[in-house]
Amino acid sequence: MRRFPALRPRNDITMSSKSSSSSYQQPTKEAARRKAISRAVKLVTTRRANAAVVPADHITRIRTHLLTSDAVGDFDVAMACDTADIKSWRRFRSSVIGTRKASEISVAYLAGPEPSNDLQVFLECGVRPENIWAFEDEKKTFASGLGNLRQTALLRGVKFVPISIEDYFTGTPRRFDVIYLDACGPLPSQDQKTTRLLANLFRHSALAPLGVLITNFARPDVSSDQKMEPYAHLVSSYLYPKSFLDAPGGGITGGAQEHGLMLRNDNDQSESFYHEVAKNFDHYYGTFITRHIFDIAALIAPLARLANSKLLGLIFKGEVKQAAERGERFVRFKPDVYGDNNAEESDEASSGSSQSGYDISADLEGAPAKTESDDDVSADGLKSEMEQTEMDGDAIIDPPAFSLLWTFAACGYYASGSDFDEIPADCEKFLNGWLSQLYGTPTDKKTAPDIVAAYYAWRHDTAFRSEAMRELSSYPYQEKMPFLCDVPTQEIGLYPAFAQIAYPAHCNIREAKRYQYVAEGKTASMYLDVLPFDECRYVYDWLSALHLIPDDWNDLSAQLTFRFALDGIAKENRWYGEDFLFGCHVVGESQKFPMSELGARSQIKIKTTKSSKLSSLGSG
Repeated sequence: MRRFPALRPRNDITMSSKSSSSSYQQPTKEAARRKAISRAVKLVTTRRANAAVVPADHITRIRTHLLTSDAVGDFDVAMACDTADIKSWRRFRSSVIGTRKASEISVAYLAGPEPSNDLQVFLECGVRPENIWAFEDEKKTFASGLGNLRQTALLRGVKFVPISIEDYFTGTPRRFDVIYLDACGPLPSQDQKTTRLLANLFRHSALAPLGVLITNFARPDVSSDQKMEPYAHLVSSYLYPKSFLDAPGGGITGGAQEHGLMLRNDNDQSESFYHEVAKNFDHYYGTFITRHIFDIAALIAPLARLANSKLLGLIFKGEVKQAAERGERFVRFKPDVYGDNNAEESDEASSGSSQSGYDISADLEGAPAKTESDDDVSADGLKSEMEQTEMDGDAIIDPPAFSLLWTFAACGYYASGSDFDEIPADCEKFLNGWLSQLYGTPTDKKTAPDIVAAYYAWRHDTAFRSEAMRELSSYPYQEKMPFLCDVPTQEIGLYPAFAQIAYPAHCNIREAKRYQYVAEGKTASMYLDVLPFDECRYVYDWLSALHLIPDDWNDLSAQLTFRFALDGIAKENRWYGEDFLFGCHVVGESQKFPMSELGARSQIKIKTTKSSKLSSLGSG
């Protein structure tokens, strides 16, 4: 059995705080800042075309590949994709992405007591001071920041605002090309609300449709078993259901289940993913930060945005509460499977009702079947009540397809079955704090686990789809769409229809850079991520609105153009989640068409000398 590569353990380190230091002008800190900011500015300007998830020539390269393929039907498919449509798509992509000069972009960052440090680097990169927004809501720190700016004579045009950056995100329609969150606390943090900040950033679309997010989070204080347990439990629960994880040297490796690990086994730590995480915490914590941001941008924040919007009704049927109750059943088997529940509960499950008393059959009338498998449908093409309950427990059988749902169950949110252990007492408050922040603001009775459960119900159960979504789901994909690398299924239309109204953002993994460093005089290791995000409107908006998408499918050239473009998003996300766009590849993985992989975190270490120019620069 393969084991995870071990990492060299670090000495115990404690969290630093921005407000606790008189200066942020350490050479290593300055080097990290310059790497991050200069990279971000280049990605939205000179490397803008590269920052987009789907390359401009992706469709053309696929068509050329299919023209020379020996596979039956590939040549005919390539010929059916009209070059006029390809040229039209490229023009559309170009108009959506546009161009930017450094003098045209806008940036936002957390100021701290020395806003001039980050400001100076942005100015050196060509950003105009009028387009730079710095935020600091702590009164004493803001006063220090004002003095700092006045001393450096960098005042004119700069926006230094005495309000929290997330309040600005939620209170204005302004979007920024680059956002730099040098939080200096861990993720998550109950005091600094770092999770809520990320949730609000994406929920309120503060980042431009093609923009770069820079985050800088500290390694938490895990110097004792008691301090380690909450973070190790969260990180292991979050990463366990993922099919693939970051390899320490870069690239990917199989997930915990492939390595034969349980989530936690105190009796045999060699079989316990929790103990693997605790042993190599630096590596897995860094993985968690990046993967959590991916999921917030692509699923959690867009769902929170739709949760109270009339737009939800375009794709969704019924109440979120009912869908959430249905989704929760994916993390527990039917009562008769356990054999330890009363007969009333067993009868309730077999009748198609959830434990809350919601009758699934009430929403089943007229619901079309899924197209993936004939085994899922009855003779008249409708899912029966019994077949609906057969999906109970699917998240336990197939965690990667329900990864967030599985994580929330492992963190104690749902009334799950015996497959999930009780939450350790020392973790409950910590986990509840993290979960409460994930929804962002404004808050209501719904929570992030509620809307995520509702999403999985919508994705896997046609009863919760609008009539238009049911029509899209029941389209004869395998009869009317050419077979390519993956068998055509409703996945081709399901998430794209969601994306049209929810505006998710996808990370360009191949252009992402990640760093780790410890600033001089500090003990906390910092995790610095530079992540370009793309809303991919040039793919999703190539389609007509929901009710007309089936008509788009009937135009073979337009259909293929979309599928070729969607392949680019699928390849970018292949190793990083199966919660959406599963099985949408047009061509297989190859040297010509690689799946994107994150590189290893680069260690930033600076040898200081008296003559070093870096020693005179700092960070805010």
